[in-house]
Amino acid sequence: MEALSVREIAKAVDGIILSGDENTQITSVSTNSKNMESKALFVPIAGERVDAHDFIEDAFANGAAACFTSRHTDTVEKTDKVYIKVADTLKALQVLGTFYRSRFDIPVIGITGSVGKTTTKEMVAAALATKYNVLKTDGNMNSQVGLPLMMLRINAEHDIAVIEMGMSEEGEMEKLAVIAKPETAIMTNIGVSHIAQLKTRENIRREKLNIINCFQKDSVLFINGNDDLLSKLYKDNNTPLTNLNLCEKTREKYLTAKVTAFGTEEFCDYRAENIQTMNGETHFILRKKQDKDSGLYGDGEEIVLSVLGMHNVFNALAALAVAEQYNIPVSIAKAGLYEYRPIAMRGQIIEANQVKIIDDSYNASPDSMKSGIHVLLELDGITRRIAVLADVWELGELSGQLHYDVGAYIADQKIDEVITIGKEAYHIAKAIQDKKADIVTHTFSNNQEVITYLSEHLKAGDGVLIKGSRGMKTDEIVKAISKGTI
Repeated sequence: MEALSVREIAKAVDGIILSGDENTQITSVSTNSKNMESKALFVPIAGERVDAHDFIEDAFANGAAACFTSRHTDTVEKTDKVYIKVADTLKALQVLGTFYRSRFDIPVIGITGSVGKTTTKEMVAAALATKYNVLKTDGNMNSQVGLPLMMLRINAEHDIAVIEMGMSEEGEMEKLAVIAKPETAIMTNIGVSHIAQLKTRENIRREKLNIINCFQKDSVLFINGNDDLLSKLYKDNNTPLTNLNLCEKTREKYLTAKVTAFGTEEFCDYRAENIQTMNGETHFILRKKQDKDSGLYGDGEEIVLSVLGMHNVFNALAALAVAEQYNIPVSIAKAGLYEYRPIAMRGQIIEANQVKIIDDSYNASPDSMKSGIHVLLELDGITRRIAVLADVWELGELSGQLHYDVGAYIADQKIDEVITIGKEAYHIAKAIQDKKADIVTHTFSNNQEVITYLSEHLKAGDGVLIKGSRGMKTDEIVKAISKGTI
């Protein structure tokens, strides 16, 4: 973050300086009272169970120079610390992020989707980094709190930003779009994550499509043409506008936006053909549509990825398409893409005690579980393929059926054993049993039971996928295997 004075910050957020020097310079912003730099602004967020205003003094003790507050009214005790009174600290953070982002004339690429945002972000950043200095979302900073904090990390050295934009309920994406103002957007897929709140996939699509609400006339929306709902956004597919159920503002932006599709379908502008896996790598031929009117494709170019899984082919296509949008030829972008490696707990492949582990324990959805199974099937040199799958959260009344559908999918695959954890994941095993698939199933109630079971049954040459919602903490199982306690 480039320095802002307290006076500038207070003016931007319509705040009142209750104490301290208005010329104090701020060079970072944090919502964590334990993580303060010497010129930091602390933003206390009031949550359902904890109000971070209780930690303002801790933040100052840890080096903060200023804080927002909606608890203090007109005065504070005599202090040289800066207190800035605001009506709502979260809204003030978002306004500050919006104000700061507007100071920089750099393109922002927004990425949304039910699954695959992080991997797509990493791949896009890897391709763009062959030419540009790229700012990319750190960790899971893609929410109403995290995204404005990411905007506040832009500095004059950045050429471009690749930003994840996540949502879980109606109205969130519109707020994020105002803050980040992406000029380019990628939609990876429309799944069932957060369906408990939004009820239908069509509603999820409508909410996520608000990512384009700050588009300009030359903005581009990149969509996964293999997704049944996103493919309807492709303008050459002649889907009636009334069938898309768009918000009024989104409809206006959609009508003027360029829509580019990637995938394996015949209409896709960036199409993958002849997809193969060899020696732990994925190979495919990229064919690009020369123009939409003729529908003709140019000569193919071989792309090699150091990761497995069909979902990663889609992610790579998005990255290559965006790179060309920003004047990086495929021949250069693909070299950067090859250097991509999964980050911890997001599909990373670890080998320990002659067992290959696919650590996909960060989070889960029914769709991403199926993608994880696909990666497990593609592992080389495996004698047994074992899937350890825990509950997926936030599926509402459809949870049982959606877990059952995952099991029905697995029943048709060449998996040797499935281990489930939790009451909802039990439905995965139930579907496999109902279909009488030749797959061993075991159900457990917690991670420790699984660790005990694996300690007695895991063998050299096994390949193990470990996946579940973040709250299920399946990384505990990964650690037990990798540390040799199993």
